[in-house]
Amino acid sequence: MREFRSLNLAWEGKGRVKEELTADIREVGRVNVNPYIGIRTYYDPVDIPMAAETIQNTYCLGDNLTFLRHPSQWMGDTSIDLIYIDPPYMTDIAYNSTINIGSDHDRDTVVRPVFNDRWASGLAGYLDMLYPRLCAMRDILSEQGSIFVHLDWHTSHYVRVLMDEIFGMDNFINEIVWCFGGGGNSRRHFHRKHDTILWYGRSPDYVFNPQFRPYTPGTLERGLTRVKGDRYHLHQSGALMQDWWTDINKILSPTAYENLKYPTQKPRELLRRLVEAASPPGSLVADFFSGSGTLAEVCSQTGRRWLMCDSSRLGLQTTIYRLIKNGTAPFRIIAPHPWQNPPGGELILKKPQLSMFSRDHLLVDLGIDYFRPIAVRDWEREQFSKYIEFWEIDWDYQGMFNSCCQVIREKHRYQGPLALDILVKIEAGYSRRVAVKVWDVWGNQTMEVVDVQI
Repeated sequence: MREFRSLNLAWEGKGRVKEELTADIREVGRVNVNPYIGIRTYYDPVDIPMAAETIQNTYCLGDNLTFLRHPSQWMGDTSIDLIYIDPPYMTDIAYNSTINIGSDHDRDTVVRPVFNDRWASGLAGYLDMLYPRLCAMRDILSEQGSIFVHLDWHTSHYVRVLMDEIFGMDNFINEIVWCFGGGGNSRRHFHRKHDTILWYGRSPDYVFNPQFRPYTPGTLERGLTRVKGDRYHLHQSGALMQDWWTDINKILSPTAYENLKYPTQKPRELLRRLVEAASPPGSLVADFFSGSGTLAEVCSQTGRRWLMCDSSRLGLQTTIYRLIKNGTAPFRIIAPHPWQNPPGGELILKKPQLSMFSRDHLLVDLGIDYFRPIAVRDWEREQFSKYIEFWEIDWDYQGMFNSCCQVIREKHRYQGPLALDILVKIEAGYSRRVAVKVWDVWGNQTMEVVDVQI
């Protein structure tokens, strides 16, 4: 057994360390969630604090390995209590997101590239990507922390061997099998309808809060005493969960409320179960392949602090939109310096109009006069708002964008009217610069600044 415990997974080039310059990671923005859908009379930013000490959640924009190799720059001495990752599976698929925008009489279909799960060097290239990241994740876990690695049939058997090597065989906790329904048309094998979630602890002192499922109708009817005797009784919370789950299905319907049109998006209830099982309220939970940001929403709802990381512009946009709709505490966005957003398009703001509100305050009428995304060739100027996912305002721009108001559609994410004007209540007596940032449906950002002269 001692010899067996020393076995490792080997492949050509394993452990190659690429030369890497010291990273300079800086804060590039803040978001204080405060949605506006055009039905309030005016927006009052005075009610929205943005002090740095109140921000406990972080979104890392860029290659997760850069952040993982330089944690002291942005985490200090903080350690993470739980990591969940849903990395690529080596599916050999280029993932896209298809959406319909505009109204019924003026609807367009937009295909948005998300990420490429193709590896030029095959399995060796995939493992070269994952291995150093798993090693770094182990190092930033607290002694009571643990990690869930979500995979499917393509690579779960290889990754389990890696996890045994990195975390130790003795720190393996569970192999959770998530079973789900859905279509399938293969005539060459049984339909593959489960994923595997590998759970490892940083040490034997990992956190575990038992989870329960409802009893079956038969169990409720007959109870336990007939089978097990009088000293057994039904638990008021239900039956203890086992390591195979059939009660949470994939997000299958294209019109489901939870569906954000992001490929590989996982259900909230799945992540909620994992988070509540393996972390206490108030702890720090991380996802370094965060995609659509499901974990951030779950942490906000369950009283955990969160740390997300992804290099996808569409992933960042989808996460921000999700949190605008469902709410979260303020969060910061950090990125390696210098960080430059790709060109987003052409944005023209309306000239601000001032009116008196009170002796000490004014109302400023802000708005978008024109927007053209860089991705559109056949242009219809009068329909430009349909290409806007949402837009944000920094009412006192000083070089770093502080989003204090986000303008979204009232009902449907991509259809229906979008407010292009907003009244903002500001303190009278001094001039300021107001920044407006537009997110188009491809995940691109375009920002313009306008001076408000008092």
